[in-house]
Parts: sequence; C-alpha cells; structure tokens
Amino acid sequence: LASLPKEVSQNIGSLIFDTMGIYWTMKYKNEKDKELLEEWKLKPKNLPVKIFVPFGHYEEYTRKGIPVDEPFALDASELAAEDWLTTFGLDITSPVSVLIQRTLSSLKEKGTFTIEEIIKALENEERTSQETRNSAAGLFEAAKTWGIFADSETDATQVKDLISGGLTTIMDLSIYNSVGAFNIRALVISLISRKIFKERMDARKKEEIESVSHGLDLMSSSEKKDYPLVWLFIDEVHEFLPLEGKTVATDALVQLLREGRQPGISLVLATQQPGQIHKDVMTQSDIVISHRVTSKPDTEALNYIMQSYVLESIKKQMDDLPSLKGSAIILDDNSERIYPMRMRPRFTWHGGEAPSAVKKEKNF
Repeated sequence: LASLPKEVSQNIGSLIFDTMGIYWTMKYKNEKDKELLEEWKLKPKNLPVKIFVPFGHYEEYTRKGIPVDEPFALDASELAAEDWLTTFGLDITSPVSVLIQRTLSSLKEKGTFTIEEIIKALENEERTSQETRNSAAGLFEAAKTWGIFADSETDATQVKDLISGGLTTIMDLSIYNSVGAFNIRALVISLISRKIFKERMDARKKEEIESVSHGLDLMSSSEKKDYPLVWLFIDEVHEFLPLEGKTVATDALVQLLREGRQPGISLVLATQQPGQIHKDVMTQSDIVISHRVTSKPDTEALNYIMQSYVLESIKKQMDDLPSLKGSAIILDDNSERIYPMRMRPRFTWHGGEAPSAVKKEKNF
C-alpha cells in the first residue's frame, strides 16, 4: 500500500498490530534474497514505517538496539468496565466486579482519570469489605505494571498520531505473552480499533458533506484526506477472534467486519488455524488467500465459505497446487471463483522466517 502512487497512498494509512515482534524488519531491504528477487524482476527495498512500542518498555527496546520510533500509551478512562472485567477474567456478578463497575461509573462522571486514580478510588470505597477492595485494587496494580496506560507524567497517544497517509504504522505488542493471565494484546487491539472506527465515521460524514457541496466524489480527485482510509493488519487473529468464547477484542473486531466498509476501514487477518476462528471472519471476508492446509477442521472451515457456489472441494484445489514455495489459492467472494496463485518474495527483510542451525554460504 505504501508503494502505491503518491496520489493514492497519501489517502491510505496502514496499521499492523505486531504480536510476534517481526515487522520492524520492514525498515530494511531484503538483501539476502536479492538473487531470488532478480528472478522475479524485483529489487530489494525498504518501506516507510513507524514503530510504536508501549511506553513502559520503550527504554528497554532502545537499550537492546531494537529499532523503535515512538512510545505509545493508552487512556485508561476510555475503557469500559466490561473491558476490564473481560481482561481480568471476572464474573460480572462477583463482588469484585460489582465494585469495579460502581467505581468506574463514578469516575467517568468526573471526566478522565488514570490507573492510580482508579486504585485510590477502590481503596476509599467504604461500602465494600476490605478483602474485596484489596482484590480489586490488586488487579489494577497489576495493570499498572504493564507499562501501557498513561499516568500523570505521560500523555495518552492520540489515534490521529497512529495513522498517517502513505505510512505503515507498526504497534509492537510482542512484549506481552499470549498465554499469560491477562490478554493485554487484545485490550490494546480493542481500544485502538474502536477509536479508529469512531475517527473514520466522523471523517466519512465530513467527506460526504464536502462531496455533496462540490458535486463530485473526492476519491476521484487528488486531494489529500484529512484522515486517511485505514487498513488494519492482525496476525494470529484466532487469539482475538476465537471460534468459541470471546476476548476483549472480539466485539470491536466483529463490528469492523460487519460495519467497517462504509467508513473506509479494511481488515487483513492472518491465521494458521482457520478452523479455530470466529465464523464472522469467514462469512464477512471478500477475499481469502490460503496456502496448503491439511487439517480437517481447517479445510472444512474453508469449504464453509465457498459452499454456496463451489462444487469442487477445497482439498482438491489444494492437491492441484504445484510444489512451489508461495503456492496458494484465492477464494474470491465477488466473482465466486477460486484462483491458483503464487506469492512473490518479500522485498523487505523477512523477520518471520524460521531460524536455521545450518549456516548458508554463497558463492561469488
């Protein structure tokens, strides 16, 4: 997207939620695959990217020499009580949950607030037992250690600073473990997605008003949008949109799947387990690109998408693919057809390839 002509790219902003910590390598050219790129008549090149990391870990990244550009922080007051309960894994009717909901409702009436103010309000709640207060405060003490919520000395990052036309923004969330007690990555994805949806809804209204007043479609002109169209990229999406159950990010992402087209938000979701992903992902997708899969749940999930107009099974289409690296099929919902394809090699450095114990040597 960043390589498109300027008059197009300036109106498109991309945001990658990097759960694996591998996309910072887009800053560098893929010199190690130069010969392979030449076979495709391509040249190694880097892309304009901006890397954000949680502000509490920014110094750690810079100390390790990992390329980062800016820290980001979230506004704790923008999260609903339900978001906290889902993140903490609490039952909505438990005493701790009731205390958190009551405290946050009271704080929201006064405006914005920080994690420290939530903890103080919980500790000062006199209508609840000391044990319940300590449990609730302890959860928010843990949240404070995540290094992701703005405090009195750190300003919250504005969503308009995350999205820029012609630029790819990378939010590195790899510091947070997917199997930990709290799904912090889902919390970040949920809040940022909701804020982007609101910004684009407001921008879309403004664009329509200007379009009506000028009697033309703004997309046909070379004018730069105040807030660009947004492409969101999420890897390992089955962790945030599971087939069964839900995470704190589920509702926000399902809303984008169902309603994101009108305000101009596109989703690109990647998973190695299509059989374990939310059904809305499969039914709402216009295009599905699939490499060879062999697991029965995965092939059944792909068959489920195309069952209305494809007579041949996905397995047969997979079996017909050549044994070439990058071979895949495209399931196009618009044309109601399946196309074989082959992915080109990356022209930026590939940070996600499998490590090898064998050193590669090149002859010159």
